[in-house]
Amino acid sequence: MALIEEAKGRRSTQPPSGYTRLLGNSALGNLISRVQGAVITAGKELEKIIWARVNQIEDLDRFLVETLHEKEKENKLWVAIKKQIKKSKTINSKYEPDFIAFSVEERMCYVIEVKDGDQFDTKKASGERMTLHNFTNDISHSLSFSTKIFMCCFNARNIEEMYHGLKRKFLKSELITGRDLCLLFGINYDEIIKVRTIDQKRNLTYLISSLLNIETIRDMIKERLRF
Repeated sequence: MALIEEAKGRRSTQPPSGYTRLLGNSALGNLISRVQGAVITAGKELEKIIWARVNQIEDLDRFLVETLHEKEKENKLWVAIKKQIKKSKTINSKYEPDFIAFSVEERMCYVIEVKDGDQFDTKKASGERMTLHNFTNDISHSLSFSTKIFMCCFNARNIEEMYHGLKRKFLKSELITGRDLCLLFGINYDEIIKVRTIDQKRNLTYLISSLLNIETIRDMIKERLRF
């Protein structure tokens, strides 16, 4: 999990951040900014954790050429990540999902976006779906695979929860939970969750210590503890 102490957050106090304007304390505003930065970093780290455990495609263009007329990679899902999609000469699209995964046996390409959170505003949810569909349209003539999109909210408990968190902008058939994504990829969901909880205590300790180091906050806590 990402560490708050390593997050940059917003260092400048001029103009004041939204957190500072909300709370009237620049040190506290900066701390919350760092918490937010760590949350964003955690989402990026989730992609890396998943990638480290899947059947990785080493060279995406070579893989696509080799699998045009053969099925030598049967019974596995082969996965490529965003930076490979961006560098590919076979796939041409300005859109870059987090993962594309290929079932050679089924001639299926899964186009997948993975999110750590599960709550989005309407504009964001609509944009995410449009991006995935635009990507599949762009690559449809370049690949000898059918395509299917998935939006994965990794920590969501069920599809219904995701459906409403995404403001009902996705079809339910386009949604997949983190557990089911791991099942599709052939990796261990519970092991990933365990790995991601390791730094929780360190983050909590750092947050409490940082709050107590802010004189105004420390004095307010002391005052409240007298009751």
